[in-house]
Amino acid sequence: MLERYAGEHVDLWDAVEELRSAADRVVAAPRDQSAWLPGLTRVYDRLVTEVLPHEEGEETRLYPMLAGPLGSSEATATMSRAHVEIRHLVERIGGYLDQTAGPLRNEQIPDLLAACYGLAAILRLHFIQEEEDFFSLEGAGP
Repeated sequence: MLERYAGEHVDLWDAVEELRSAADRVVAAPRDQSAWLPGLTRVYDRLVTEVLPHEEGEETRLYPMLAGPLGSSEATATMSRAHVEIRHLVERIGGYLDQTAGPLRNEQIPDLLAACYGLAAILRLHFIQEEEDFFSLEGAGP
């Protein structure tokens, strides 16, 4: 199971870079949504279809499996908290993309960027922590 989730990280690192690039395009032309909205929508779809299911799988399958080898379920508590924040930021980005009132207003762009860059930073830290702390374990389970 460790190998499975570690392997998924290889593909998910690309989604983190794609998110960062999409945010950079917003910064470059915040008023020209046609220049950045398709890319941001595409990466949002990846977050929903790839990243969130990965995080949910870790939470429900991987972390309980690691509780024994790590000594308790408390050993994964900070990682579980990161999953909550990851979901929150993905939903925040989605809220901006799902607006029915038309294009984003100028005053919404800074919060959209904060969510994008914040999510990219949290994912980067979270993946590194998992790779260093959990995926390096041998014999931690099936």
